[in-house]
Amino acid sequence: MDFHDEQRIGPHTYAITAGDAPRADGGPPAVAVRFSGAGEDGAVVAEGQLTIPVAGLADAGTFLARTLTGLAAFHGRRPSRPPGRAPNAGRPWSAEQGEQLRERWLAAAPGTPAAAVLGELAAELGRSPSAVRAQLPRQGCDPDVPGRALSESSRQVVRNS
Repeated sequence: MDFHDEQRIGPHTYAITAGDAPRADGGPPAVAVRFSGAGEDGAVVAEGQLTIPVAGLADAGTFLARTLTGLAAFHGRRPSRPPGRAPNAGRPWSAEQGEQLRERWLAAAPGTPAAAVLGELAAELGRSPSAVRAQLPRQGCDPDVPGRALSESSRQVVRNS
């Protein structure tokens, strides 16, 4: 098996090549993965090689993604977001954002479709519409009816879940 992919991300071009790893010791099948990255001027910005048993490829991929993202954050570098992903996706909601969401939802004109208000708030808060909808009950708002707060009994259910 041979695999090659190359992608330009920002000012760098990254390449990955993978193929069957010869196993002199007769161990389980493995894949040799070679990774490199270069700037526009050809200067190497990343390079390395790993040999990973086939059975561990998926877990190793998850581990490497988490580790590299964590190391980048530790060094003050935030990874670029995939196109179309909300800028605040995955980030915790601040108290200020929660209050803004609550105020805007409760101020919606009666009869306004929920989908329209969710879309506006998602764009305003840098979240997906589904993230906004999920946050509404936590702010005491009925996610099905713009302008309406949850009843006290519904708030108790949300608090206890």
